[in-house]
Amino acid sequence: MEVTTIVEKDVADKIDIQYVSAQFSHVPNVGIVFLCTKDENDQEEDEWIDDQGNHNFIIRVPYDLVQRSNDVRAILVAIVQERLNKVA
Repeated sequence: MEVTTIVEKDVADKIDIQYVSAQFSHVPNVGIVFLCTKDENDQEEDEWIDDQGNHNFIIRVPYDLVQRSNDVRAILVAIVQERLNKVA
């Protein structure tokens, strides 16, 4: 699984992509982009399969939630698990 982010600078260190990637290392051909910006209308969640057959997701994480929280790793893992279960 490949995990990347599009996030506000002030919350970037709270979105632990290495942790999330490690939790799903057994899941091949999946890409996740966590989107966490102040402008909630910046981009909507999306899902697609690319030319190589990789299943990709843009997952919006509420900026206010991330900003207030000390540790959002469990939330991120739960969101990814839920999305993967929907496509399984």
